[in-house]
Amino acid sequence: MSSEGKVLVVDDEPNIAEVVRLYLEHSNFEAILLARGQEVLRTIQNEKPLLVLLDIMLPDITGYELCESIRRMDPPFDQTPIIFLTAKGESIDKLRGFNMGVDDYLVKPFDPNELIARVKAVLRRSTQTHPDLSNAQSRKWLEIGNIVVDMEQYRVTVGGKRIELTPKEIELLYFLTSHPGRVFTREDLLGYVWNFDFTGGTRTVDAHVKNLRKKLGQHEHWNIQTLWGIGYSFEVMQHV
Repeated sequence: MSSEGKVLVVDDEPNIAEVVRLYLEHSNFEAILLARGQEVLRTIQNEKPLLVLLDIMLPDITGYELCESIRRMDPPFDQTPIIFLTAKGESIDKLRGFNMGVDDYLVKPFDPNELIARVKAVLRRSTQTHPDLSNAQSRKWLEIGNIVVDMEQYRVTVGGKRIELTPKEIELLYFLTSHPGRVFTREDLLGYVWNFDFTGGTRTVDAHVKNLRKKLGQHEHWNIQTLWGIGYSFEVMQHV
C-alpha cells in the first residue's frame, strides 16, 4: 500500500514522538521526527511534508517562532498546514497560535486517535497544490466585484492588488464569500472554518474578522457585516 504522504513531527519528548510516529504509520503516513527546531525549515523544503505537527516548547526555538518562519517561506511551503501539539493549553496560547496561522491545536496529554482524526481533517480542508499530495483537489476560485479569492494558490486580490493574509484569514474569507448574504454565528464559523471548539474560542473569530477588515479596507460593492448578538455575514450590493 502506498503512503498517504509525509508528516513532520517536531517534538523533543521521545516517548510522545514515538507514539505519534506509530499512530501515523498505522494510518499509512510516513513520519519524519525532529527533536529540535533548527532543521524544520530545511526539512520542509527537502521532504515536502503534507503537514507539520509542532510542539511549542522546544529546546532551541519556540513553536510560535517556527510557525511564523514557516508562514514567511516561499510558496508553496508557506501554506504547509500546521497543528500545534503542546502542553500549553490556556486560551491565550490557542488564540496566539490561531492568529498567526496555525490550522489546529491539540493539548497534551492527548488521545492519539483524536490526533489522527485532526490530521486527516486538516488535510481534507487544505486546498493547496503540493508536490506530494496524491489526491489533488479541484480549483476553488471566487470573484465578487473587485475581490478575487483563489484557494488553489491561497491568494486574495482586491482591485488587482494582492492582499497579504494569513492562511486562516483566507479560509474564513473564502467561506464567507461562498455564502453571500447568509448570517453565521461565531460558533458556526469556528466549526466550519476551524473545525475546532475550545473555551473562549469565539474570540479568535472576532480577531480574524477584525484583521480581515483592516487588511481589505472599505469597499462600496461588498462588506463583512456584523449582526450584533448574532455573528457575521458577507454582504454584496445588488448592483455588483
